[in-house]
Amino acid sequence: MTELFEDLPEQYWHAAVKDTDDKRHSVANDLNLETLLRTIVRPWRARLPISIAGRIVNPASLPQEVRIVQTSEPKESFAEKHNARMRNSGISDLATDRRMLPFKSGVDHTFDLLFSGPPANTSRYESDLVIEVCRRLPETAKVLAHRSRKGKVTFEVTDEYDAQDLLHATLRGYLRYSVQEDPIAKVAAARSGRADISIEEVGMLIELKYAHGPGDQKRIFEEFSQDLLLYARWPHLKTLVFLIYNSRDLRDADAFRKLSGAHEVSGRKFHVEVVLA
Repeated sequence: MTELFEDLPEQYWHAAVKDTDDKRHSVANDLNLETLLRTIVRPWRARLPISIAGRIVNPASLPQEVRIVQTSEPKESFAEKHNARMRNSGISDLATDRRMLPFKSGVDHTFDLLFSGPPANTSRYESDLVIEVCRRLPETAKVLAHRSRKGKVTFEVTDEYDAQDLLHATLRGYLRYSVQEDPIAKVAAARSGRADISIEEVGMLIELKYAHGPGDQKRIFEEFSQDLLLYARWPHLKTLVFLIYNSRDLRDADAFRKLSGAHEVSGRKFHVEVVLA
């Protein structure tokens, strides 16, 4: 999907949907192109539900109105200009929905993005969804660690196994595919013959590392090299997600970002996505 629209501007994108019974539009303003494609365009073209402004929309039901526009300025610029015009005219405007102002002057890309060309690859969307869940895993952990109801047991992530269990449970709530550990023969002196999580239908393996402090920088780098050799033997591999939980405690977490990208091991090509959580 990104390849089809690679010449489009990165900023600012606005999406709105409205059904006959709705009093107001559900609107997402100031999205960048990557976020727009990941959260709205790809799932829509794959006929999967999307979430916009807290509302779940099913493309199969075809809302009465759906629009995607691009502007050269963020929503706030349009709101400020509108408010200034109203003040100069002595008008107190409480009726205008400021979220919708970009749609009056933006370039409309609704048809090109949502309805033209072949349908999107569903597995590509679901791969993006898995990566987003990995990125947001600490936010899920915060909710369970600070439960407000008296007497309820909390769940704290203190090591790799806690993080694995939380990720496994969260992904099962999102995906209709089997999410499990996958046995792989040990190679390259690797300590384990299992990926933390495998999703065969989308060709994805997830290896989770927990950073206990700055001293883990070297260990995790070494384990990454071993994991590439190990998991390249999995016949379904398309994407290896290398999730580093508690990455803020590393000496230089950003150094791991350079490991993301295309890799080839023993003739097998796959993509590596390093997620710092």
